[in-house]
Amino acid sequence: MRLWRAVILLNLAVGVGLLLGWLAWGQQIPRLEQQLRDAQQRVLLVGVERTWVVSGVVRAVIPETQLIVVTHEEIPGYMPAGMTMGFKAASTKVLEQARVGDVVKFILKGVPPDVEITDIEREGKS
Repeated sequence: MRLWRAVILLNLAVGVGLLLGWLAWGQQIPRLEQQLRDAQQRVLLVGVERTWVVSGVVRAVIPETQLIVVTHEEIPGYMPAGMTMGFKAASTKVLEQARVGDVVKFILKGVPPDVEITDIEREGKS
């Protein structure tokens, strides 16, 4: 008879544990649904030309390759987190306007991942 009681108590403990786990996951569903909606909004649209206005700080200008290295903020729909990276300049005029250490606002245009800086405007010195 004692073995029978132990089996029932074990089954009851497993059942309560499963119920509590199921209830805990049920609490997470709204948060997970919100994360899914946020991720779907940040989906990269490949094949569609886009334009972004982005703020950042010029870290380097490489005229040989027409590259401007910028530490930038988030680029919605393209890059979820700010980072330091190089972007191709659309013209030599854009290269001439960029100076290392400048806080800038620039226009990034193109079909991801082939984007380039089409205009840059100095906002100050970092």
